Amino acid sequence: MSSSRSNWPYAAEPEINYGAAGVEGLVVKGAGTRYEPGQRRRIKFKSRESTEVLVGAVTGPVTAPQSVIAGLYRGGTLVVAGRSVPLSADQSRSLAAVLTPAESDHPWPDTIAATRFGNRRDRTTLTKVDPVVVIEVSADTGMQGGVFRHPLRFLRHRPDMTVDDLPEVAAGIGSRVPGATTG
Repeated sequence: MSSSRSNWPYAAEPEINYGAAGVEGLVVKGAGTRYEPGQRRRIKFKSRESTEVLVGAVTGPVTAPQSVIAGLYRGGTLVVAGRSVPLSADQSRSLAAVLTPAESDHPWPDTIAATRFGNRRDRTTLTKVDPVVVIEVSADTGMQGGVFRHPLRFLRHRPDMTVDDLPEVAAGIGSRVPGATTG
């Protein structure tokens, strides 16, 4: 996509839903600027939306979580759907107050790959929690097989929602089950 606009704020207007068209974001530059090798003179706007997920595990202790490992159900099985950026101290405290350690029948492994890309031998230990806490996260629109491709940003705990309020992840390639909505 390539267009020129003199109305600069237009690209960042929240009511424009580029994600629905499959556009994960925009890269913009000044109309009079030229490409300069090795220079970063463009601005990136990622298309982000809020959605709800379960907390299936955390990194760090349940009493002071460092990041969230998000889960959603696919065909009745809890699957890892994404990972958050590191939590702030306030976010960590607010989550610790509502998380409880998981029972021994939690379906997830004890470790996962430390990064989405890179050496799969580097592992991160999970602290599995009872997957009943619903949280709202900010996520960019990039999904692959129902899993968020980029880190999530924790926004808040959703005590008004339960597991049954969340859509299931589609079984095949793509994202959510068609027709499902998020708050």
